[in-house]
Amino acid sequence: MGVFLPDDGSAAPESLEAYRLRGGYGGYARARRLESEALIAEIEAAGLRGRGGAGFPTGTKWRMVAAGPLPHHLVVNGAEGEPGSMKDRTLMARAPHRVLEGILIAARALQAERVQFYLNDEFVDAIAALTGAWRECEQAGLADVDLQFVPETHVYIAGEETALLSVLMQEAAQPWHKPPYPSEKGLDGEPTAVNNVETLAAVALIMERGADVFAAERPMLFSLSGDVRRPGVYEAPEGISLATLLERAGGPLAGQHIAAVLPGGYSMPPITADRLAVPLSSDHLRQLGTGLGASLIAVGSERGFGQLGHDMMAFFARETCGKCPVCVKGCQVLRDGFEPYLTRPPSTEGQEALMLTAKKYRHKGICSFLDTAARVAESLVPLMAPADRPSV
Repeated sequence: MGVFLPDDGSAAPESLEAYRLRGGYGGYARARRLESEALIAEIEAAGLRGRGGAGFPTGTKWRMVAAGPLPHHLVVNGAEGEPGSMKDRTLMARAPHRVLEGILIAARALQAERVQFYLNDEFVDAIAALTGAWRECEQAGLADVDLQFVPETHVYIAGEETALLSVLMQEAAQPWHKPPYPSEKGLDGEPTAVNNVETLAAVALIMERGADVFAAERPMLFSLSGDVRRPGVYEAPEGISLATLLERAGGPLAGQHIAAVLPGGYSMPPITADRLAVPLSSDHLRQLGTGLGASLIAVGSERGFGQLGHDMMAFFARETCGKCPVCVKGCQVLRDGFEPYLTRPPSTEGQEALMLTAKKYRHKGICSFLDTAARVAESLVPLMAPADRPSV
């Protein structure tokens, strides 16, 4: 399949022996000969950005942690709570050593002696694969850090890094005000890097193949689901066109066409059908007012945007952590605002009213949760053809 996942077609987790045959732990062997500064510089040179949705430069985050007083912590985010995303659980279940090698390299770069791996407890296959692979590491003398697997009953907000840290510190899954950022005061008030699973798998690739090769090839995993014939995880270079990726997934369902694609699960505004040639990179999508997140969801022509908006806002209303009253109320208001348009389009006045409601809740709340819901709602409203104006 490519450089992230084994190419044997098996659904079974890759063994240590098989992983080493394709170069596995060569990157860690190289990392053990380098100091923290050199490792961080290599990640910066590769241009790696976080693969969990935010896209923050990984090397920059690590440098901030490394600059703080010891001890330092590494937290691995294996929650994968974004609707439509399946790439991280696939990586953990099929290529656990790729993930573990990235963890070992990151821990060395960060001078972190302790690593906590937060996991959705429903990912039974992934947990079994990772714990089995770690036992192989221990037997092979590779287990150089204190790695603790922490399966939890996951809630969506715990995908946000400060809410995740709250859970690890036995507190409610609620975000906190920033600054300070986790890189300054994170787990137990100490400098902490929170990295996504695919991000750490990419770290292993960078150290194995070199920053220049990684930067040139830009390998990435894409979760593609929704109204396509072959939903799944696809490995392709960052910058592949959305249209090409849709073709690899077999195109739209029979009798339909693609009306839009959500490029970041429920967290990013949609890409409309007239822009499917866009390259899938953060820079290109930013120009369209959206971004590349943890999953892509294809929206077929038989789905109404009113129904889609209601379903998405109902998700946000259900998943808000409840810490901010404005967030609780705002998500409910946004959900209810789409309800009259489940089966019929709004009038121009109805469309304008819904747009004003969405704008009202932008930039509210402690974290970005409500702002994300409002931003997505705002982007969907113009796609609902008003009843008093013919659709183009």
